[in-house]
Amino acid sequence: MCPQGRFNVSAAKSKFLPQEPDRLDDLVDGDAVGENAPPIRGGRTGSRAAVVQALYESDSSGHPAVAAVRRLAAERGLSDDDVDFATRLVRVCEEQRTKLDSRIAELASQFPSDQMPLVERNVLRVAMAELEMDDAAPQNVVANEAVELARLFGSDSSPKFVNGVLGALLG
Repeated sequence: MCPQGRFNVSAAKSKFLPQEPDRLDDLVDGDAVGENAPPIRGGRTGSRAAVVQALYESDSSGHPAVAAVRRLAAERGLSDDDVDFATRLVRVCEEQRTKLDSRIAELASQFPSDQMPLVERNVLRVAMAELEMDDAAPQNVVANEAVELARLFGSDSSPKFVNGVLGALLG
């Protein structure tokens, strides 16, 4: 507080690390806000996108991720198989959150996980969780989809970061 009782904005700003705004911040209840709505296909791509959005919603608001993914999948009109895949994938992400986050922290050791933007962390969680599933797509498909989700929802630097971490994982 300043002597006049006002909040000192410059002092408060200096305590926070600057982060690029991401495109997922512009989404509300699964509907894009603004003129440049991100194009999201159906199928497994739509399932993965719904999972990333559900995990982001869960992290930022505390809503249950499974309920959020079901809502998002229904809004997107995904098939029953794709809703099932999204639900299983979000459950793996939730059940293995600590393990996934530890692995992400190992692979991106220069970037503390508590400072990592939610979009990047959740895209990586989704990709890594899918790779553990019995019916996972091939590794290169999962990695390419993750980079595309980072491009769709993240900041300009997100795709490069996600690609680097997954490259280190898949070596």
